[in-house]
Amino acid sequence: MALGPYFYYINSDYIDYLKQTEIEKRGFTCVPNIHYRNTGKFVFGTVLDMNGVSYFVPVSSYSRKQQDLMLIKDKSDRHILGSLRFNFMIPVPKNMLQKLDINALPIENNRVHISKELAFCRRNRDKIFSRALKTYQRVRSGKYSELNQHSCDFELLEEACVRYMALHESL
Repeated sequence: MALGPYFYYINSDYIDYLKQTEIEKRGFTCVPNIHYRNTGKFVFGTVLDMNGVSYFVPVSSYSRKQQDLMLIKDKSDRHILGSLRFNFMIPVPKNMLQKLDINALPIENNRVHISKELAFCRRNRDKIFSRALKTYQRVRSGKYSELNQHSCDFELLEEACVRYMALHESL
């Protein structure tokens, strides 16, 4: 599968595996939920390739400006459409992804809204990469305890991703 600046759904069993991994080590998880109202949540990817693992960043309806997120804005009126939550980005094996077909969404307003979000992400790809890398480095440094409490444990999840790929490669 050729990965590019698209939105993807992530396999729910894999998400559950990551959540359980964080809960076992940390007692809580920052891995995002992938079920949102009556639909699945999607991610923007590939944002980073760190240590041979592809990272994807969740798209959220959260709309308050913060250092480790990027507000997604409509090009025409600068209206906030959502955000990219870099502290919740997760490593994902390519075979756990399904590309979101925006044209197949049943509600036109959703198609228009998500198309605008994707257009923003494509226009700002370099800024997204830069912000993702900065957040990744800040979290991995361990110097920002509040950030670490509100972020995925990237190192732990990378290890879990590699284990998951090894376990499922032989099946």
